[in-house]
Amino acid sequence: MKKIAILLIASVMCIGHISAQGYDYLGLGYNMGFLRSEGLDFVVDRYNETRPYLYDQMEHPRYFDGFAIHGGVGRGLLLLNLGYTQQSSKVSAEGTDATATTVQRDLKNKWNTFDLGIGLNIADGDRGAFGLGVNMGLNSEKALTRTGAPDDIGKEKFEEVQKQFKVGFSPFVQIILTGDSGTGLLIRPYYAWSPMTTDYTELNAAINPATAAGDPTPLEGDLKGFGITLLIVSMDGY
Repeated sequence: MKKIAILLIASVMCIGHISAQGYDYLGLGYNMGFLRSEGLDFVVDRYNETRPYLYDQMEHPRYFDGFAIHGGVGRGLLLLNLGYTQQSSKVSAEGTDATATTVQRDLKNKWNTFDLGIGLNIADGDRGAFGLGVNMGLNSEKALTRTGAPDDIGKEKFEEVQKQFKVGFSPFVQIILTGDSGTGLLIRPYYAWSPMTTDYTELNAAINPATAAGDPTPLEGDLKGFGITLLIVSMDGY
């Protein structure tokens, strides 16, 4: 906590001359999240434990990454943000079954979000801005899978087996650091969470058809965790 506090203080000091006029910003870049869901982990564990022939077991989906775009304004103490984030995680399993056929299964999970953020503009100046807030988002969570021979798996198309929309919340810290031109870097660590759970029953039935009937229904979980957004940003002050 002490190191985090020092980092935040240093970031505010880098902003330069503090002003109260406000600013606009627009950024495009990269998002990474370290997420987990109990229901999704259950499906993966069931897949591994019912296929003892696997020599490469499927890992739990944890690392999600993709593209992000955000824009917003700071006016006085008010910080507003609009954004879109597209991220996914792909895990695989491989083994030779009883028929001596070597098979690979890929599981891809997508989590795309349109969000509106509101927060506190703590400081802004000629070198950037610093704020705190909460994003309220509409999340689309999808599960897709494909199977085939390892050497030809890239030719196979993913089949969507599950899709769900839900509302989520992401408290965040936002740091913008710019040069004289107004172009710079936006750094936004966050925690993603939703009060709504996802039912993974359809995914479980798709990849574990022999055992799904005996598994819990609904098979619920909440995809949540920490992430960070890094954007190349253009900032215009007033």
